[in-house]
Amino acid sequence: MAEKETLKKVSYAEQAARLTEPFTMVDLAQIDDLGLSIFLCEGTLPLHRHLDQDELFLVHSGTISLESEWGGVILRPGELAVVPKGLGHRSSSLLRSLVLLLQPRLIVNRRNGHRRLFAVKHEGHLDKVNVPAMGRQIAFPFRPVVLADVDTFALNVLLCQGTGPWWCSDQQNSLVLCHDGVLTADSELGQVLLQSGELVVVPKGITYRLSSAGRALVLTVQRHKKPNSSISD
Repeated sequence: MAEKETLKKVSYAEQAARLTEPFTMVDLAQIDDLGLSIFLCEGTLPLHRHLDQDELFLVHSGTISLESEWGGVILRPGELAVVPKGLGHRSSSLLRSLVLLLQPRLIVNRRNGHRRLFAVKHEGHLDKVNVPAMGRQIAFPFRPVVLADVDTFALNVLLCQGTGPWWCSDQQNSLVLCHDGVLTADSELGQVLLQSGELVVVPKGITYRLSSAGRALVLTVQRHKKPNSSISD
């Protein structure tokens, strides 16, 4: 008899405990062609660039310096920044710091030549976003607010307070990442209790809803541009 499918909870703090060498990483989840990992930042990486990947850095613990050809930012817990594809950059930290990394993993050849333009040196700057500060500004629960764009996806934050509506996406898997607080995810595949630093991926076509007796901040991703569409910077 086949095992019944259930929602599988992932704790990125538990997964990060496996990391012992600087700049090693563990994959946490796959949301369509978008991968979520956690890596250990300790020391300094050489300057490098990714020709086909935007990279979103979200600090879980510690403090990192993110330097780039657009200048640098200091990221502390709950803060994020996106390095566009093609931009030279490096991350560093004096102490053990854990960082969530969100990046597309779709084979570029599948896009039939439709590729986003590279970032141009010295023609922009890195924007830092503070997730808790953005959360404090949210007035209405269960209304996603865009934090940043990563390739064809948007990273959203939403306030979970009370019981939300039923949702279902036929287009993509749904990431539910509890950034702060405690919440419950109910679905056709069962119920999961999520605390800060825990996540689930709801398969596409599965109906689910979120609820919290208190106030919880949740991170989600949503595709907002098709992979085969022309996207200009």
